[in-house]
Amino acid sequence: MALSLFLCTSPALAQEPSSASAEQEPSTPPEEDAAPTGEEPEVHSQVASFAVTKLQESPAVVTAMNAEEIRASGARDLMDLLLQVPGFFFGVDVQGSVGPGFRGLWGYEGKVLLVIDGKEMNEQLYSTMQLGHEFPIELVERIEVVRGPGSVIYGGNAELAVINVITRGIQGSTDLQLTGTYGEMETVNGRRSVTVSGRKVFESAPGLSVFASASLGQGQRSDAEFRDYFGNSASMGGQSQLDPTTVQAGVGYKDLQLSVLYQRSTTSTIVAFDEVLSAPAPTQFEAFHAELTDKFRPSERLELVSRFNLTLSEPFRDSNQESPFYYEKQVRRLRGRAMARWAALDFLQLTGGLDVTSDEGRLNGPADVGLQTAFGEEGAERVSYLNLAGFMEAYLDNPIATVVAGARYENHSAFGGSFVPRLVLLRAFGPFSAKALFSRAFRAPGIENISLGDDVRPERTTVFELEGTLRLGEGQTVSANVFDMGVTDPIIYSYDAVSNTEAYRNLGRLGSRGLELDYHLRAGWGRVALNYSFYTPSGRNDVEDYQVPGHSNAFTAMPTHKASIAGNVKVLPWLTVSPTAVVVGKRYAVDAPDEAGDSAVEALPTQLLLNLFVSAENVGTPGLELGAGIYNLMGTNFRLAQPYNGGHAPLPVFSREFLVRVSYLLDPGSDS
Repeated sequence: MALSLFLCTSPALAQEPSSASAEQEPSTPPEEDAAPTGEEPEVHSQVASFAVTKLQESPAVVTAMNAEEIRASGARDLMDLLLQVPGFFFGVDVQGSVGPGFRGLWGYEGKVLLVIDGKEMNEQLYSTMQLGHEFPIELVERIEVVRGPGSVIYGGNAELAVINVITRGIQGSTDLQLTGTYGEMETVNGRRSVTVSGRKVFESAPGLSVFASASLGQGQRSDAEFRDYFGNSASMGGQSQLDPTTVQAGVGYKDLQLSVLYQRSTTSTIVAFDEVLSAPAPTQFEAFHAELTDKFRPSERLELVSRFNLTLSEPFRDSNQESPFYYEKQVRRLRGRAMARWAALDFLQLTGGLDVTSDEGRLNGPADVGLQTAFGEEGAERVSYLNLAGFMEAYLDNPIATVVAGARYENHSAFGGSFVPRLVLLRAFGPFSAKALFSRAFRAPGIENISLGDDVRPERTTVFELEGTLRLGEGQTVSANVFDMGVTDPIIYSYDAVSNTEAYRNLGRLGSRGLELDYHLRAGWGRVALNYSFYTPSGRNDVEDYQVPGHSNAFTAMPTHKASIAGNVKVLPWLTVSPTAVVVGKRYAVDAPDEAGDSAVEALPTQLLLNLFVSAENVGTPGLELGAGIYNLMGTNFRLAQPYNGGHAPLPVFSREFLVRVSYLLDPGSDS
């Protein structure tokens, strides 16, 4: 079922399937044009623009991985993949949560957006995204990571970066896929999962197709020992639960599509805020997403797109009212978007649209029990907010330089207006291409940020980027980019252990600058991807919570240097060996200040994470694939620090794990 999207070099709205972003089309697997062996397939994308462009011409710095690369690598979840993306790292936060940092800045709450098949996955209370065994990786067809702001396209949760995940979905041929994984750590079971997915294309009704998938998993964050800053310790084995459930379904008829996604993640942790607990504390994240999309084309040069979304979520839930961590709040989000794309001239596309969002939060239990509080100073059991947004973009292709100019204005009923512009210049000189990018972005406060905040307002970000890419020959590319990011009035979280209260406030400035290098080689025998990233605080940092005493060249928890190399080598036509090595530079954990205002600093050393995965295709019968991997091969004691001085000691992750994977794809249309 082809989707009608626009290529900027075309005089009319062309027929091109594309991986869509959360603001535009329903997500679909990208079309990859045939390419000689070793050449990068030609992929079209909308992840960073309202226009459909070739990925290398996207008006942003983008890292992409396709299904073949993802499966061959043996990646177990998004964390394994993001470790290979320049600039990304992780930190630990309250209640055992793990989230992303980017270019030295902590991005867990509302700064980094996760999109799955066009559905924005950040929850609406705190705007967080949870990482670790979070989504069945075997369902992923493609990942596109925008390494830079996305607020013009996506709004107030895409301040620093966007992670766009495209799954098997409706598009494609009739097939059935079964996958099972089983993992063992040294002392406890590792990750285990069973995933079933299928698609049906009705030949008797052209344009009609359906899909469904279900995945059930269990896992542990680690089996290492956690030690808090008070001298207490406990084993994480059997006490760091990561148990996900994911269900997807959808039906499409031509350009009309309805899809749903249900996710529930049951977790437990032996440390809630700063101290080892007497027993693991359970927390559950549950969300239901439904989306209806349609397109109408009144003429060859005009396309109208509409999207309607319903989201119901209950994050951080602990339903035991006897628990000190009791928390039961539900959010309902209704969102409607309308967009028009007009190919005004052969070289000019204009896009504009409206975005209306209604959020409602409510208590599902009593206030002032455990961690549960009423909303705001008035003690309300329900709150509701309305957000109105308008956006526009002009994509001008000309012989001097391609110009992309866009802007977004939002008005929120609680904290008012936010305006963000963007300007990008693109130019190619034979095998060399260059991008110059200026973007402004913002992070919008979530419902609890507003409720717990003191007149909290959006934080603002300004980013400058320069990227150059050189094609060295068949299958080889090298790119380099430099960046400068500044954040004004960041929303800062604080927790008072004495009164057991949370608070949010706008405070100070943050900034980082640095460079990122990326090299890719593709050949008939496989591929190699090598990258390096570096950042340094840019001198605009005056937020003490993120500072490392005595080390002004780094932010808390975030390594200033990171390098990775990943590859797939076909040692036989049916056998692939895939090593992955990630070197993470020195980073710092900072304890909460003592009575004198001093904080102890722990240096976490430079460490190597080494994984090895081997996979065999068509074992005995077409479509049967067997894989086995060893993760953290060297048994490195790898820990994540809290990216602010909240008193949480470093949390062990990435324990050594042995994992096997069995997958079978029944594809009646395959020639294999």
